[in-house]
Order: sequence, then structure tokens, then C-alpha cells
Amino acid sequence: MGLDQYAGLRDSKGEVHEKFYWRKHARLQVLMSKQFNKQKKEQEHNTHDDLQHLGFNGGQGGVTITEDVIKDLEEAIKNDYYNHFASDGFFWGQQFQEEQVKEYKAQDEEFLKWAKEQVKAGRQIGYDCSW
Repeated sequence: MGLDQYAGLRDSKGEVHEKFYWRKHARLQVLMSKQFNKQKKEQEHNTHDDLQHLGFNGGQGGVTITEDVIKDLEEAIKNDYYNHFASDGFFWGQQFQEEQVKEYKAQDEEFLKWAKEQVKAGRQIGYDCSW
């Protein structure tokens, strides 16, 4: 049990097909939860009871990667996700988030480059998770 994160192209049904995968990258999840909340202001989270504060979970449509999301992601990577601290989230790997930022840096940069190319080409891409 824990946080599985993935990003990739979206199909015609809106499903994200995995191109990138992360395991317990808590600060990336905090960033994407903020993006989810911006994009889905009217939608309630489907988490249960006292886990509501942890944000979105699989089955809610995830985050659509836009130029604005890319800009925020680029800034977050540059600053080691400094403004996206996971103050909670045992299932997310909150207890070793500093290490994950370092471990996933190259992959995050690769994802950023790929996302820029896909958005520029007009492709629909997204990020989703399950925890």
C-alpha cells in the first residue's frame, strides 16, 4: 500500500496511459494535488473520512497537464519542490520526501521535457495516482 503515480498520454476516454511512473514521490503529489484543486474546483475528493485532507486519489480524472502546470512543475523542480512540502501522508512516503526529490530529479526533468513536447504538439497528457 502506498502512493503510485503515473503520467502519460490520455486516450479518448480520458484515461492516462503510463509513460512515467513514480513511487511515493510525496512532493510531486503535493504539487499535483494543488493543480487538481485548481482544475476541479467543483469536484469533491473521493477519499474517505480523515484522509480527505490528503487530496485526490485515482478514479477522479487526475490532472490535465497544461502549459500552466508545466510552468509550475518547472519551477518546483528547479527549487527542489521547496513550496510543496508534504506535512502529512504516510502512504505518500512523507517521511523520506527529501530523498525522493533527489532520487527522482533526473526523471522529473525528463518528464518535464517530454510534457513540453507533447503539449506543443497538441497531445492530451495527464497525471494520475493511486494510494
